[in-house]
Amino acid sequence: MFKILVFSLAVLLSGCASITGSSTQPISVQTKQGSSNVLGVSCTLTNDAGKWFVKTPGSVTVKKSTGDLTVECANNDASGRDHVGSTANVNVWGNLLVGGLVGYAVDRYSGAGFDYPKLVTIELDRGTLTSKGTVAGTGGKKQIVNGRWNALMACDANRFRNDRPAYQTKFIAEVNGDQVTLHRKNAVVEEVLSGTVAGDGMELNGMGYRLQQSNLPWQFKFSGNFTGNAKIYTAKGDMLTNASRSVRSCTIIMVDTEVEAPVKDDDGEGRPN
Repeated sequence: MFKILVFSLAVLLSGCASITGSSTQPISVQTKQGSSNVLGVSCTLTNDAGKWFVKTPGSVTVKKSTGDLTVECANNDASGRDHVGSTANVNVWGNLLVGGLVGYAVDRYSGAGFDYPKLVTIELDRGTLTSKGTVAGTGGKKQIVNGRWNALMACDANRFRNDRPAYQTKFIAEVNGDQVTLHRKNAVVEEVLSGTVAGDGMELNGMGYRLQQSNLPWQFKFSGNFTGNAKIYTAKGDMLTNASRSVRSCTIIMVDTEVEAPVKDDDGEGRPN
């Protein structure tokens, strides 16, 4: 039932037959030295899906990926390099909701759920290649990006109450270093989760309660891994009563994107008993 519901939502969001979108993207490249444009510089664009060539100013169509796009440009006496990151787009929600990690794998290998900047400007320095804009990570992987993320929690039906069906709801996620906080509040319910991202793992714990029944809270416990250069984190866990009895199995998807999850906040659900 849950997959049917999210499939409908994803189709409505996409507005077309394809959820995954295009796996390729045109990118324009220009080169500068100080305040002056430099013409006719040969550039190579490389990611884990292939390699492409262009002379500046010019455009080339690349295969998209979750991985960085390395742009290297050089002429006779100057050169420059930049590493351009991809950003999750609206299509990534559709594939994640419909297929979970299988759906994400479609995006991962097609690149459809991610976009590079449309224009890349390379600053040329005389002599050796320079690099700017890189983000150092642990074990060669990007660190989680500070700031606001979007998050979606999807929970199965209550195991012990037939009148409490499966539901989905959105959270606002805040990331500061390795600290992660998820929060949502509406006229009925407030829920807060917090935890850490260490390496490629995420741990979250939290609680929720109805505003009119704050003496009857419920708890959350989640753990999981990121996928795709720390741009998407997925964690599975449980909604628990105060007696630590699991009443729902839940999944959190946290995406580094300005595109919000395609669900309406559910004011009537979220209570485990």
